Amino acid sequence: MTNFVTELQTSVMANRMAVALERDDSMTFSQLWSATNSFAGGLTNREISAGDCVVIHTSNPRAVLIAVYGTLRAGCVPVTLPQSYESWDVRHVLNETEAKALVTDSSPIMGLLASSEPLRVAVTVDSDARMGIDFPDFLDNGGMNGANSRTGIDVVRCADDTPGLIAYLERDTDEPLAVVYTHAALSASAAAGATICRDEESTTLEAHLGACPLSNPIELLFGANATLVSGGRYRPVASPDPDTIRSLLVATDVDRAFVTPAQYDALRASETSMARRGLAIVDAMPTTTVDQVAETDDAVRLVGRPETGITHVRTREDIDAGWLGRPLSDARARVVSGPTGGELAVSGPGSMAAYYERPSLTDDVTVTIDGTCWLRTGVPATAQDGTVFLAEDADAARETAAT
Repeated sequence: MTNFVTELQTSVMANRMAVALERDDSMTFSQLWSATNSFAGGLTNREISAGDCVVIHTSNPRAVLIAVYGTLRAGCVPVTLPQSYESWDVRHVLNETEAKALVTDSSPIMGLLASSEPLRVAVTVDSDARMGIDFPDFLDNGGMNGANSRTGIDVVRCADDTPGLIAYLERDTDEPLAVVYTHAALSASAAAGATICRDEESTTLEAHLGACPLSNPIELLFGANATLVSGGRYRPVASPDPDTIRSLLVATDVDRAFVTPAQYDALRASETSMARRGLAIVDAMPTTTVDQVAETDDAVRLVGRPETGITHVRTREDIDAGWLGRPLSDARARVVSGPTGGELAVSGPGSMAAYYERPSLTDDVTVTIDGTCWLRTGVPATAQDGTVFLAEDADAARETAAT
């Protein structure tokens, strides 16, 4: 029995006075840990206990991290929502998860409160608190054990295979869709994420720029969690527009930033060079062609999506040859039969356990072979002598070689 947040606790003990969250109002590891204790105390004071869900729907990165880690400390399950979700979506999530608490910056919230019978408290962040409780006031308590006691339970234990995060996705679906990660997956993704773009001579990822919102599980698991557990600084960006990201990459000392392909294109449109800025492009559909390689050789290409986590790192040589790339940590890949031919399937310790409350959809994307569960990606692929080739990349590579 364990709990992912105990790994953060170990990092806190080793880096008490070091900066954990780096912004204008920086927060040390000790301050972050105290805040999570207070958040957990706010939940226990309202008889919200292990296994209960806490929905988090705010664009404030500090509030998100305090709420996520505080929820985990109490043995509860954090449920993250994209900021684009409107009131109807939030009401759907509250009812689907039977959440006992809501952290939100939406206003007004009366409709949300009235739509969910299990909901016991709404915590408002930077918004009207008349129908809920303001975030700082919610943290104003004695912590999990009362009066900030140093004795008793610091972290509620959870089994490795119990849910540690339910992350709703920004997908064009009829109803909100979420993926579920276990505590084991949270630990594995943090360990793997800490190695991406890290200086080979260092054992610590020094600083990560949060260019993607924390509602993106890739950013939360492989970005924030990985950075903080390894003792590094996480610099969140409240409004990650291209100009803000570009200026922070140039003006601040960060090791890396995860960006989407669209964000990367917008950053490269500037006259400011993005070379050697630690950019890592997370691409769910790794379709980079050979003739695009020259434009991307200043960034690391990562293969990953919420369902699978980040599984592979692609170099320029990989793209030239049409290879999938180097597996990250214990991730594996193989080719399975798809509707129109070979299809890439991956298995990794940071993968989802299932889609939340969608068993048939989960069955559609999973295949078990020799006791191992593989996740289908829909990416055309072939295999030769144990090497996985992405079909489109391989075709492009062969065309280039023939000219």
